[in-house]
Amino acid sequence: MAASQEKGEKLFEMLKNSGHVQGSLVKDPDAAIALAPQILPDALLIDLEFDAKGSSEQLNRLMERIPNLPIVAVVEAKDMKVALRTIGQGLSAVAVWDHFDDLTLQTGIIMGLERKKLEDANKTLRVVNSILRHDILNNMTIIGGALELYKMKKDEKFLTSSLNAVERSVDLIKKMKEVESVISFKEMKPIQVREVADKVAEKYSGMKMRFDVGGDALVTADEALFSVIDNLANNAIIHSGSEVIHINIIPRSEDCEVEIQLADEGIGIPDEVKPKIWQEGYKYGKAGQSGLGLFIVRKVVERYGGNVWVENNQPKGTVFKVRLKSAHCQ
Repeated sequence: MAASQEKGEKLFEMLKNSGHVQGSLVKDPDAAIALAPQILPDALLIDLEFDAKGSSEQLNRLMERIPNLPIVAVVEAKDMKVALRTIGQGLSAVAVWDHFDDLTLQTGIIMGLERKKLEDANKTLRVVNSILRHDILNNMTIIGGALELYKMKKDEKFLTSSLNAVERSVDLIKKMKEVESVISFKEMKPIQVREVADKVAEKYSGMKMRFDVGGDALVTADEALFSVIDNLANNAIIHSGSEVIHINIIPRSEDCEVEIQLADEGIGIPDEVKPKIWQEGYKYGKAGQSGLGLFIVRKVVERYGGNVWVENNQPKGTVFKVRLKSAHCQ
C-alpha cells in the first residue's frame, strides 16, 4: 500500500480493523513501485492523484513495472470520474475518500481482485480460442490437400504429412486441459516442489535427455505447478539440443520466496527473441509447436502472484527462473 503519511496510516488502520485483509504500509510511492515486484503482493492499495489532463504518473509507472498486479485506488471525490474510466485499463477498483468504512474498503479490495481474475480469464479464453481456430483450420487444410495428392499420386509421403497434421491438432486439443489451469480459481495450498519436479523428470525418462534435480521447498500453488515445470522442460527438449536439464529449487527465506531454476546447456535463445516467447501463439524455429506452452507458464505463474523470466546460462544454454511465494511465510 502506498499513500501520503496521514492518509496511509488511516488506510492501514482500516485494513487492520477489517480482520480479513492483511498488508503493510509503504509511505513513499517510489518505494512501493520498487518493492512490489520483489514482495509479490496480491494487490496494491494506493492513494492516487491525477493531474489536470486526467493521467497519473504513479499509475503509469506501476503498470509498466507490474502490468498484471491488481491495483485498488483511493481518490479524492473530484477525481472519481477519471479514475472510474481507468477500470479495466489499469485499476481494478476505486474508492473515494470519506465515502467508505472498514467493511466497504475490504469489500472493494476483494471485488477488485475478483474483477481482475475474471478479466484475465476472459482474455485468456479469447486468445486460446483464436489460436485453436487458426491452427486447427490450417491443419485441416493440410490434411485435405495431402489426402487429395495421395489419391492422385499414391505417394506415402502425403499420408505422412496428413498424419503429422492430425497429431498437431490432437496436441492442440490436449493443451486445452492445461488452459483450464490458467483460468481456474482453485484454492492455493502448500506444494512440495521437489515432488513435482521429480514427476516431470519421470515423464521424460524414456528420452535421451537427462534430468538433474536438486534442492526442495514448499510453495503456495496448486496442481498446475506441474504444467509450469513440464512446459519449461518440454521447451528445452524441443529447442535447446541439450543433453541435460538442471532443475534447482532454491529457498529464499529472506524474501519469503522460492526460486525454481530450469537450465539447459544447449544453443540458447537470441536476445531479440527472449521478450517474445511469452506471447500467446508465438512460435520460434522450425520445431515451434502451438505457441501456447510458455504462454500457459506465464499465466499460471501470474495467477500464483509470482514472476517468471529467462536468462542466458553459463557457459552456454538457457535458464528459466520462476519466483513463487514460500508456503512457510503464509
